[in-house]
Amino acid sequence: MGTSFPVVRVVRALAAAVALVSCAGIANAGPYSARRCAGVDYNAMVLDIIAGLPTGGGYSIGSDFVAPTLQAHNVGNGRWELRVYDGHPSHCTSATYALFAHLVATLQNDGRINLTPDQLRTLDARQRAADGTQLVDGQGLFGIFNSNGAGAAALFKHTGVGMSFRDDKLAYARPGDFLKMFWNDNVGASESGHQVVYLGQRQVDGRDMICFWGSQHQRVKKRGGRKEQLYFPAKAGAKVSNGYGQACRPRTDIKDMIFSRITCMEHLSAGLDTMQAQANAAASGPIGVSRPFVDEFLYSLRRKSSDQATLDRKYDITTVSPSLANLAAAPR
Repeated sequence: MGTSFPVVRVVRALAAAVALVSCAGIANAGPYSARRCAGVDYNAMVLDIIAGLPTGGGYSIGSDFVAPTLQAHNVGNGRWELRVYDGHPSHCTSATYALFAHLVATLQNDGRINLTPDQLRTLDARQRAADGTQLVDGQGLFGIFNSNGAGAAALFKHTGVGMSFRDDKLAYARPGDFLKMFWNDNVGASESGHQVVYLGQRQVDGRDMICFWGSQHQRVKKRGGRKEQLYFPAKAGAKVSNGYGQACRPRTDIKDMIFSRITCMEHLSAGLDTMQAQANAAASGPIGVSRPFVDEFLYSLRRKSSDQATLDRKYDITTVSPSLANLAAAPR
């Protein structure tokens, strides 16, 4: 085995040490000029939440999969709190959505953001609309996050809470970034991929590994004429759990990567209002029945395929330039 990948608490310290590019440092630099809103390092918060989550719980993409449950509670004095219950068995998008919900709950319950009861309820990973119709990928917040293509990138763009980028050299990516990995070159109905939270890199027997937290199922894969484990442990002596946990994949398994970084959760309330207004304007159902926001492009990917360039255009996914990556990693 090669060099051990550090545990998530050590990665959190490394994440905090790598500064985001400041607005003052780069003028007119597009998404890379987005500073941390209110001085919050959301990547570090994400890693702290991961450290407190259970390991395992099982993995399933079948009928026994359990979505996370989000409940809004009136705690008095006009305050509402959000409680998040992890669903098990899980899969990759349900786990990462639960993690995002835990971040919302942490900020809401600490009073750092102030979502209304209706806004909190729209965050629930609901399976049906208010009128009882079945929700599918592309419909509602969880349906967007759960979609093929770039669910996290789409949700961050629609709500305004973050930015997305490609960084094949891993010069700008930070532990705590949400990451969509593609196992093939396809997007949409014919794609194969995995949505996780990026933790860093590791060398195993001379091979580069991309390491992450998520929900996965350990299997075997044929590489170079031999069968190997599909996922590798994130540190020496560890094992890969089915369900929540840390794991790594060889860099050669990954065809494309999209990183999505939370930069300003204070935008979430306005973003949810905008999405609901657009949903109401497009609604064709009974008056007074709340309709979910629909991302028509992601909805279409259930039955058709697209390409990476279209994802970039739709969700403002930018490719990191060497100069920006170098500046982002430079000490301040």
